[in-house]
Amino acid sequence: MIKIDAVKLPEARVYQAPTELDELFDGVEIEISPRWMGQKIRKADMYMEIGGPKHGYQSYIHVDVVPDENQVEDGRIEHIGPDIDEIEPGTSFPFGIWLRCWGSQLTEDHVDPLIRAGFMPFEQGEGWMLVNTRDTIWIRMNKESAHKNNWKKMGQALLGMAKINFPLVEKVEAQIIIGAEEVGGRDLIQQILDTTIRPEWEAYDARLMGLEDEDVDVFYGCTLCQTFAPNHVCCITPQRNPYCGIMSYLGAKALVEIDPYGYSFVMPKGECLDPVMGRYTGVDQTVYERSSRTVKYVNLYSSLRYPQTNCGCFEAAAFYIPELDGIGLVDRRHPGDTPVGLNFSKMAGFMSGGNQNHGTMGLSIRTPKSKKFLQGDGGWERIVWMPNEYKTQLADCIPEELYDKIATEEIGIDVPTIKEFLKTKEHPIIDKYWKDGEPLSLKVPKPNEDWPDE
Repeated sequence: MIKIDAVKLPEARVYQAPTELDELFDGVEIEISPRWMGQKIRKADMYMEIGGPKHGYQSYIHVDVVPDENQVEDGRIEHIGPDIDEIEPGTSFPFGIWLRCWGSQLTEDHVDPLIRAGFMPFEQGEGWMLVNTRDTIWIRMNKESAHKNNWKKMGQALLGMAKINFPLVEKVEAQIIIGAEEVGGRDLIQQILDTTIRPEWEAYDARLMGLEDEDVDVFYGCTLCQTFAPNHVCCITPQRNPYCGIMSYLGAKALVEIDPYGYSFVMPKGECLDPVMGRYTGVDQTVYERSSRTVKYVNLYSSLRYPQTNCGCFEAAAFYIPELDGIGLVDRRHPGDTPVGLNFSKMAGFMSGGNQNHGTMGLSIRTPKSKKFLQGDGGWERIVWMPNEYKTQLADCIPEELYDKIATEEIGIDVPTIKEFLKTKEHPIIDKYWKDGEPLSLKVPKPNEDWPDE
C-alpha cells in the first residue's frame, strides 16, 4: 500500500491485477504498441483529459524503487477518484500516478527506465495521447476508446509494462489518483507534489549534476521519437538531459544494460573538437548514421549553430530573437506569446519533426540547471527574456547578478520595450554581443542548411 506520510489520502478502491507473466494483460482491451506513438487528440475528439494546462500542469507520474520486498504488494492497484465511465465526456482533471517497484537487482539508477514504463500505456496506447513528463504531463483519451478503458485496466497495463519491459522488476504496485473535487482536486495533487515528490526529484537531479561530461567515457543516444520525427537522434550526457525530460544519463546507462538492443544505445564520444560548443567526433558520426545520413554536425551546448534536432516532446524551448541578438526561453506551461510573436504551441509546431533548426532548440525543464547550459551561445549572459513563472522556477540556477536583468512578460513581449529594459538594467549582452549599444542580428540559416562559414 502506497502511503504518503505528509498527506491524508481519501479512501481508495483496491484491485488485484494478475502477477503471472502470461496473464499480465488479461482483460486489457486496448493495444499498446509503438505504432500508436505521437497520436494527437483534439478537444472535439476528447473523452477525458488528465493533467495539462487547465490545471497548471500540476500532475505527476512518479516511480520509486524500495529496498524491502515487503514494502510492495505485487499486483495491487489503488484508485482514488471517479472511474472513466463515471465522468461526463470532455471532463478534465489533475492526476497522479505512482509506481512502487522492488527487485533483488533493482537500484535507484533504474528509476528513469521504470518511469518510461509508467508512460507507455498512455504514450503507446490505442486512443491515448501523452505530452511531457514529471509534473508537466498532459494526457488525453479519445471518445472512440472510452468504452475499452477503466482505471483497473489501465493500472493493470502499467504494472504489466513495468514487468515485461524491465525484467529486474519482481514486484510492482500502483496508485492512481484522479483529482476530482470530491477527493480534493488540484489541492490534493499539489500537496503530494510539494511535500513528497518534488523533493525526491530535486535530490535525484542534484546527484546527477555532480557528474561532468568530461568524467565519462561514453554518452548515450535515443531514437524512440523517430516514430514521428524520422531523423531525430537524442544525445544524453551527464550535463544534458533529453528534451522530453524522461531520461537521465544514469537512467540511459541502466536502460542499455537492461536492453542493449533497444532504442537507447551507447554513443561514443570520440575526439572533442570544441569543448565550448560541445562538438565530438563520435557524436557527429553516430547522429549522421542514425539520422538517415541527414544531420552532419551537432553542437551539444548551442541552440544557434548546429543544435541537436528537435522531436516534439520537449518541455521548453530556447529561441533566437534577431532584433536583440539574444535568446529567449519559454516553457510549455506559459500560455502567452513570446517576443518573436509566437506562443509555445505554435513555436513547437515548426520546431518539431526531427529537423535541425538553427536558432531554436528544445529543452527539458531541467536543462537550464546544467553548468554547460548554452555555453556555446554565451550561456545565461545571452538570455534576455523568459516567462516570469519559469524564471522563478529556475531562480536557483540563474546567476544572481543576472536575475533582475532578464525580462519577462511582465516587462513586455515587444522588442523595443525589452531592448530599453536591457539597456536600463545594463544587461551584459550589450557589451559582449552588441556593437555601439545596438544589436547585430545573425543571419541564421534555414533548417538543415549549413552555416556559410562551414
